[in-house]
Amino acid sequence: MSQLLFQFQLQSRHGAAGDSLSVDFRNGEQEPWQPLEPSLQTPGFRLFLLSLLLCQHHYLVANALERHLPLAAVDGVLSVTASADWMVEAVEGTFQVRLEAADGAATPALDGASRAFLERRMKVCPVSRNLPGTVTKSIVVQAAG
Repeated sequence: MSQLLFQFQLQSRHGAAGDSLSVDFRNGEQEPWQPLEPSLQTPGFRLFLLSLLLCQHHYLVANALERHLPLAAVDGVLSVTASADWMVEAVEGTFQVRLEAADGAATPALDGASRAFLERRMKVCPVSRNLPGTVTKSIVVQAAG
């Protein structure tokens, strides 16, 4: 086995629907998704990767708030490739953002400038900044369809 693949999917709800967050994980694309409920038995490397996902999510939500973007939901997938000796080699994340309309107003659009702002700010998440410079990183923010 030359590489290991770890995947996480995140769903968060915000605003009028109330706040909630759930995370599922799987090791490899053929494995079924399983809910992630951290405990004392959760492997440390999985917790490390979870911290990477949650840091990205936190920076997305905090910077959307700073930009006055009314979040309704965020759905994200984070894929992490590691070498056979468990060294992180690549991080790829895609976060789909759904905005909610204010009372009586049209639902705002997530324009290119806002997406670029969120992506740029997510790159300063301290967990991802502490990854070695050799790690390939790609974080994309999209408007939910």
